[in-house]
Amino acid sequence: MNRMSIRYGWTWALGLLMLPLLAVLFVACSSDEAETVPCLNIYVYAPGKAAVTRGSVGASEVEEKVHNLQIWVFRSSDPSKKVASLTLTENELEDLNNDQSASYSIELSDPTFAHSPEPVDIYVLANQIGNNGTEYKDPISNSTDLDNAVFNGGKFFGFITDKKALTSIPDAGIPMSGVARGKRVDNTNNVLHIRDANVRLVRDVSKIRFVFSSLKGSTEQETLNYRLYIESITLDKKMMFEKEHFFLDGDHPYYWVENEFDEEVQLYAGDLNNSVIQNDDPTKYAYKSSITESEYEVKIDEWVNGTTESPDKKLTQLPVVYLPESSKRLSGKIKFKVGKNNAETKEATFSMVGSDFRRNQTWIVYAYYIGSTRLVVNSVQVTN
Repeated sequence: MNRMSIRYGWTWALGLLMLPLLAVLFVACSSDEAETVPCLNIYVYAPGKAAVTRGSVGASEVEEKVHNLQIWVFRSSDPSKKVASLTLTENELEDLNNDQSASYSIELSDPTFAHSPEPVDIYVLANQIGNNGTEYKDPISNSTDLDNAVFNGGKFFGFITDKKALTSIPDAGIPMSGVARGKRVDNTNNVLHIRDANVRLVRDVSKIRFVFSSLKGSTEQETLNYRLYIESITLDKKMMFEKEHFFLDGDHPYYWVENEFDEEVQLYAGDLNNSVIQNDDPTKYAYKSSITESEYEVKIDEWVNGTTESPDKKLTQLPVVYLPESSKRLSGKIKFKVGKNNAETKEATFSMVGSDFRRNQTWIVYAYYIGSTRLVVNSVQVTN
């Protein structure tokens, strides 16, 4: 692959970088004076309200960052006919990550395409250089390779190898992908462009937010008795898969690969030196149907972090857990102690609402203690 000069264009008011919409234009870079290799101009931008395949969920600045981007274009009629491909590193994505659109130019892998355009398939992958599908390590020349591309949890998710969940984002970022098939290519005034070339780039993992609170008693002794310590959180057996496909579309909405885990997965190992935040009424922070799930997540952020108007934190959130998707309705156990951190260990269970655990979702599990031996557990699936 020969890379030509990179030029950046337009400034846009942008929203979710992690869910960019890619508009792709083909331009024949030849002239009457000298025969040159045709090139492909790719315009990348992220509208304020990007459409996604599985619900619209918010992303933090770290989650939405694009560290590297790979794009492949193939003739739809033949998976072995690559039209063009491009690999961009973080420095070359500065404008995109700074809320600007960008224009990138590369030479066509198949110069004859400029003279005989036909429908194409477009694959886009972010934050996975060095693993399956990389242009650096193993150049892709066949779209079948991309259809079969998987990310190996052992390389991205720590729990695959040591049975612990990923609770911090790797330096390489969160993998994202998208594919658009059978897109028509038109020739207008010697300029080739792809009609409706919209690729929805979707986060390839989902996350679970575990949030807790406990009652603050009316006396000092009651407050001590209501203290809540989280010892651990585990996922039940046979919930997750070792590998997952990158590229999913309407024809292949999910595709489970490899084997289920036959062991419990540890999502969180507790810090018994710190108790959960206490407040006057933990029940007021549970989800209520009078607001949407997305609005509830915004409220959770305010209660966990505080606001300018109300800086006091109301809830305790554990590190966010990132998991690949599963065909299972996730369930697990929360082990906790009440009163003091060397008290008897108690156990509560949680189960996700919904039928399974798809990529690009956020789940909120809110649990609170208001007395006796019971931990009250609520779960909410956040999608629009």
